[in-house]
Amino acid sequence: MQEIGKGSDLLDPVYEFGAYRVPGQDARGYVRDCFPGKTFVASDARPGPGVDQVLDLHSIALGDATVGTAILLDTVEHVERPWEALAEIARVLKPGGVVVMTSVMFFPIHFYPDDYWRFTASGFRALLKPFDDMILASVGLKNLPHTVLGIGMKAPVSAELKARLEKTVTDWHKSGSRSWKEVALNSLPPFLSAPAYEWFASWQARSAEYKDR
Repeated sequence: MQEIGKGSDLLDPVYEFGAYRVPGQDARGYVRDCFPGKTFVASDARPGPGVDQVLDLHSIALGDATVGTAILLDTVEHVERPWEALAEIARVLKPGGVVVMTSVMFFPIHFYPDDYWRFTASGFRALLKPFDDMILASVGLKNLPHTVLGIGMKAPVSAELKARLEKTVTDWHKSGSRSWKEVALNSLPPFLSAPAYEWFASWQARSAEYKDR
């Protein structure tokens, strides 16, 4: 996300959808830090830690063409009607605006507050139909990727911006976006991945409770 946020070619303001920080995420960086110099609004469907503004993706309480860049990181799988959400984002994006979204595929169910979907790159292509151009990628095992990424662009599409985003996505794909999660999911057999995640989620919750004491 830092590479995507670099430069001044992404439009203001930047809205993050799905910014609520669940227990155990305190040590993670903030998406806003990837967009220095930009007006940044962290939103979610519910108030809480890390949330500046409450917004429902099914009916975004913003005017037409008021958002420059929309960010949905591992959020769309938690949206009950994601096709409505992407239509709403297309509505609120300014001409020349961009939406960047990621979602897990090979990953255990995680209720934040609920978990509805798993998407392939083709699924993201369907969700991004309201946009005038798109970039799609997936990372992980060829037939069982751990992460899917989609970028939708609203006309007029900047050739320079699209080229930069394509290079960033290509570099990310080559690197495999290797973190502890990707290593674990690609090395553990499926019957062990869910218990491993449940243990990690429980550890996160216990750590958060200890910190609050």
